Amino acid sequence: MSGAIRGPQATAYDWLLQHAHARPQATAVTEWREGSVAGTVTFAELLTLADRTAAALTERGARHGDRIVLLLPNAVSFTATLLAAFAAGLIAVPAAPLAGTGTAAVHRLRGMAADCDARWVVTTQPWARQTEAVLRATGPSTGLSTGPPSGTGQVPSATVHTWEDLSAPAPPGAPPLRRPPGPTADAVAFLQYTSGSTGRPKGAVLTHRAVAAQCTQAARAYREGSEDTAVTWVPLSHDMGLVTGVLRPLHSGYASVLLAPREFARSPLSWLTALSELRGTLSSAPDFAYGHCVRKISAAAVASLDLSRWRVARNAGEVVRADTLDRFTAHFAPAGFRAHSLCPSYGMAEATLTVTTATPRRPARRLTVRRGALEAGNIRPVTGPPDAEGGKVTTLLSSGTPLDDTEVVVRDGDGRRLPEGHIGDVWIAGPQLFDGYWGRGAHSRDIRRLHPTGDRGFLHGGHLFVLGRVDDTVVHQGRNHYAADIADALADLPGLRPGRTAVFRTAGPPRPEPCGRPSGACRPQAAPAAHICLVAEHDHTAPVEERSTETARAARQRLAGVLGLFVKEVVLVPPGTLPVTTSGKVRVNETRRRYEAGLLGN
Repeated sequence: MSGAIRGPQATAYDWLLQHAHARPQATAVTEWREGSVAGTVTFAELLTLADRTAAALTERGARHGDRIVLLLPNAVSFTATLLAAFAAGLIAVPAAPLAGTGTAAVHRLRGMAADCDARWVVTTQPWARQTEAVLRATGPSTGLSTGPPSGTGQVPSATVHTWEDLSAPAPPGAPPLRRPPGPTADAVAFLQYTSGSTGRPKGAVLTHRAVAAQCTQAARAYREGSEDTAVTWVPLSHDMGLVTGVLRPLHSGYASVLLAPREFARSPLSWLTALSELRGTLSSAPDFAYGHCVRKISAAAVASLDLSRWRVARNAGEVVRADTLDRFTAHFAPAGFRAHSLCPSYGMAEATLTVTTATPRRPARRLTVRRGALEAGNIRPVTGPPDAEGGKVTTLLSSGTPLDDTEVVVRDGDGRRLPEGHIGDVWIAGPQLFDGYWGRGAHSRDIRRLHPTGDRGFLHGGHLFVLGRVDDTVVHQGRNHYAADIADALADLPGLRPGRTAVFRTAGPPRPEPCGRPSGACRPQAAPAAHICLVAEHDHTAPVEERSTETARAARQRLAGVLGLFVKEVVLVPPGTLPVTTSGKVRVNETRRRYEAGLLGN
């Protein structure tokens, strides 16, 4: 591929054009379903589908800058429609397909459509009727805080079309398709609605230039080329799935294998089987997915896999744990998996995807530190044997080093830059950063402008160590307790679901106590004292009615003994109750809000 087509002026549609002409019969996308290939398209076929869809949208009245919601599965339909949107100069808005009639998914879709004033929605025929009903329902869209131009919170009159209709071949005798003029590099490519781990999601504005920068950075870091094959089950509506499963493969011209997220959730072996059977070399997933594979895939099943070609296994989307990587490496070593393939990374939707990463050539750094010093906000590396510290140490794993042209700094609460080894707020700058949030102002195009990430961490030896979200950090008796450490401490506790916990400081839900006197004669109740609360999902295999008291007591003892964190209240809720982000992280602030409003479980 020429350097120009991969330069900062090119769009993903330009990349497709180049591959379709240079390597028309090379595989572009493969759909993997239930343990086998369900379908493939070549670059030439993908270009035809994208052009048909772009022309159909244009003929129906779509104009440059219109927002188009992509309510599509992990399939060729998503990739082709995204490219069609780019070709027609539309602004894509990836959205998670509706799963049944869950209120969270409904509110999120309605909120996104209202927030960006969407004019078009593309879905598949089986989902069209439900999508139409959701968008046409009366009442406010409570999933997002809305901004201009739809300040009322009502869903705009978006037109729903199906992928099957838009991509259908033209009837005999129809005029040839006209390819609409494409966008410029500085035009908006898509709105990536943030996962909402600490608040209501917002639409991060990503330009074609930012996308090109991110894909170029990744290609250099991981040495990607046309001989690679990417495999992903992460939803394409999520930034990790979108970039690693669609955009980066198009940039470097390699095949992308798409699995359904539900198939991975039901059987994580499906992910590794696809990697084994289709000779996958690149794949990304959050930390919990690697632990899920270790717990659910037997040694006998491991023996049937060949993971020797999997050279880049990104671990991103949540705080990475050294223990997870060690267990995964040991469990899958018989299948040919190599430890140096694991590449912890750090990123966010506002940075297109990746900010820092380890690579097979430059692995993540481990740092064993004194737990007490870490909780007090200091880094005190342990130089001697960890066992000599009496268990009062913890091993941290870095998320690698910054990508090319990317700057990462750590600042204190007053904005002062901190030297290496000091914990503070993480700020980033680089060409892959977003241009602000839709309807909420734009950022300067100065790529050197530092942007706060909302995460806490520190730098050591050029590596970034991420400790957790600022808003998820619990300060107790002068010590900082991070959500990842709390989840890790409770990970193997019987009766609890691993990773499904939230700890926060709260005064508790309102508890009015009528005094029985005439209205206005009661003395006001004193505000309840703030305390530490743990909300956790119980394991559905455990008889929670019989074991709730025992489990709560064990959780208190574990947190007190391991972290010195004294929890006053433990609330156990059914599986699937806690609100989570699109990448599976528990939304701590939303959990606290529901708890204080008496709405847990709603």
